Amino acid sequence: MFTASEIFDLAIQVEVNGENYYRSALGRVVRGELKDLLGWLADQEVMHRQKFQELKARLCANRKGRDIISGASGTALRAAMGRHAFSLDELEAGSISDEKEILKAAVDFEEDSILFYEFIASLVTDAEALSTLALIREQEMEHRKLLMKMSNP
Repeated sequence: MFTASEIFDLAIQVEVNGENYYRSALGRVVRGELKDLLGWLADQEVMHRQKFQELKARLCANRKGRDIISGASGTALRAAMGRHAFSLDELEAGSISDEKEILKAAVDFEEDSILFYEFIASLVTDAEALSTLALIREQEMEHRKLLMKMSNP
């Protein structure tokens, strides 16, 4: 069984990775509007991380955090996610120099985050956790849309 703590630690890590990527990418782009978008996205990831931290604290404090998800371990979750575990891994914007590549990696990251949250939601039973996952998933979908629009000016 997964606990709330384990699941939300993974979700928090996804958001930390996203924030780090966007902040790193800021220094690698020229277009002002792209810099603005990347800065805003980094701030959005911070807000998502805070929501997950609050939810984790509530669930763990209420002891609902025990066994809210069936499964074996974080390794099993990564295996189930397959290539979509990308969002769980740290992405280095420093190795990407082209704005198109930066945007493509960002779109891929958002898509993987969306799939990751959908996967988690299929296993979660707590109503507030499901609501938070749905809200953040919708926001990640909006992020993807904005990045795709920026990719095709």
